[in-house]
Amino acid sequence: MNPLDYLRPVGRLRVLLYDRRARSELITRWTRKNAVHQYTTFTLLDRYPRLFAAAQIELSDRIAPAILSFGCSSGEEVVSLRRYFPGARLVGAEINPVQLAACAQLPADPQMTFIRSTHAAITELGPYDAIFCMAVLQRLPHVVEQRGIRNIAKRYPFAHFASEVKFLADQLRPGGLLVIDHCQYRVEDVDAPLRPVVNETLSLAKGPRFDPSGALIAPQPVVARMFRRTDARAEHAEGGMIGQGQ
Repeated sequence: MNPLDYLRPVGRLRVLLYDRRARSELITRWTRKNAVHQYTTFTLLDRYPRLFAAAQIELSDRIAPAILSFGCSSGEEVVSLRRYFPGARLVGAEINPVQLAACAQLPADPQMTFIRSTHAAITELGPYDAIFCMAVLQRLPHVVEQRGIRNIAKRYPFAHFASEVKFLADQLRPGGLLVIDHCQYRVEDVDAPLRPVVNETLSLAKGPRFDPSGALIAPQPVVARMFRRTDARAEHAEGGMIGQGQ
């Protein structure tokens, strides 16, 4: 064994003792294990400009859309979305209480609300014209990729992913958008009323993707990152053009 291997647990313990964010991530993982997906809370301002701009075009006919940032961490995504949607009612939902507290320190905005991420709280403030779910529905993706793991069923079951996608689809207004990226499974494999929007965001997956059995898909698939809710009411509202990048 490499002598450094003995030091790694000590290093992790030091991080937990002195890094409040890392400690909160571990506590959230323990206390909400049936609800949490991604264990880390890393975020940046304007992290997905291409997707934000594409959604801005798709929602251009909605003057004051209601938008949910699902898994908003410390709120940078919500602040970024305000730049693209100046008239929107923005809701940030976060499962980690330390990160949610950080959201409360952001500059006041009467049309910006932050809530603890529970299905009940999200439903209460819905429905939404768009939901952004960015780098949330995955688990330890860098570990999976670096170790060349070929089946993630035990680490992160497809059923956990699929149930959350179905819930989010249910929160959308007819014709509403689900904008989603950095998943380990494909939304296309979920039995939900969602149809891919065919635009420039349709491209090769950025990391490994797995089928519903948890097995690695090879070669790397092309995936959609934007979907419209497509129940009968949505089809009527959109004049039959749902998901065609109109």
